[in-house]
Amino acid sequence: MNMVSLGNLAVLTLRQPSEAARHLMDLRLGREVLWLAFFLAVVLNCLVQLGIDLLVPIPEEALRELEPVPLVLIKSAGAMMLSIVAFLYIGRFLGGTATFEGMMVLTIWLQFLQIAALLITLALSITFPFMMLMLLLATALLSLYITLHFLNEAHQFGSLAKAFAVILLSALVAVPFVLMLTPSGPV
Repeated sequence: MNMVSLGNLAVLTLRQPSEAARHLMDLRLGREVLWLAFFLAVVLNCLVQLGIDLLVPIPEEALRELEPVPLVLIKSAGAMMLSIVAFLYIGRFLGGTATFEGMMVLTIWLQFLQIAALLITLALSITFPFMMLMLLLATALLSLYITLHFLNEAHQFGSLAKAFAVILLSALVAVPFVLMLTPSGPV
């Protein structure tokens, strides 16, 4: 796969996420490739988060302490793996048929797209800081839209409502774990 085909796949994902999901799952990538892509996504996500923390101006009274890089990497990997496993098993509980590899490739691809969106958001917010919140909201909504279609295709539900139920139930399962991973959290 070259940069042109990756760009075409990104455009296809934005326009027709169901077709993009089918294309991604038809690639039948090996586990080695999937795990390498997983850890690459984790590292890139960490770098983007650090870039946002360092480059986005914040008021002095809201100064926050930067988290150590190993902790950010562990949290990112844990959150990504938790979402893959939750989407897989909750989807199966609701009658879905997704495989671990299929769910992994779709989640990793979505993570790469979110990293690209965050890079664009970061670049634009340095020049136009007032746009950051709007761009982050747009990214979140677009990610939800794509995730719905990805889950629907992976599990062969034939219903976006079931895919939405998977997202809601996964969030209910994931929240306690995320709170446990956050050292400054309420738990």
